[in-house]
Amino acid sequence: MLPINMLLNDECERSEFEKLYNEYKNEAYYIAYKILDDSALAEDAVADGFLSLAGNFKTVNALDAHKKHGYIIVTIRNSARMIRRKNRHHLDDLEYIDEEYIPNEDINRYDRLWIKECASRLCKADAEILYLKYALELDHKAIARLLGISGTASRKRLQKARQRLAEKLKEGDENG
Repeated sequence: MLPINMLLNDECERSEFEKLYNEYKNEAYYIAYKILDDSALAEDAVADGFLSLAGNFKTVNALDAHKKHGYIIVTIRNSARMIRRKNRHHLDDLEYIDEEYIPNEDINRYDRLWIKECASRLCKADAEILYLKYALELDHKAIARLLGISGTASRKRLQKARQRLAEKLKEGDENG
């Protein structure tokens, strides 16, 4: 816990972080284990993920409950994937859990469902970057840091993800 304590400013933050950890540690472990299929590596992923969360704790703690949950899940998932990459494990990807990344509140319910349906047919990388940008409202710098890529790569991935989503929406209009 020493590195985490060094990242948190005061006892109040440490207490809040401890509550966050206790609330999400089991789910975090479950997600990491599903990706890595190894309990020791899953524990490492959880530790790395929470260390990353401690570094961004002010941002994380300011999010509402739904967004905080999504942010934590994405962080743990990426920590597990980084460990998997380092260990050269080639496991099947898990399905993306949450599709709550439709940005415009003025869209009617039917259109929101249609966009959500089209978005669910995107690859996981596209769905994830759309989620980070629109549901969690992160900027490219934060997305890049979270995904372990450059800001330029973040912008490019988002641009391509939006294009692929637009193609899915257009395909549906032509077919429906």
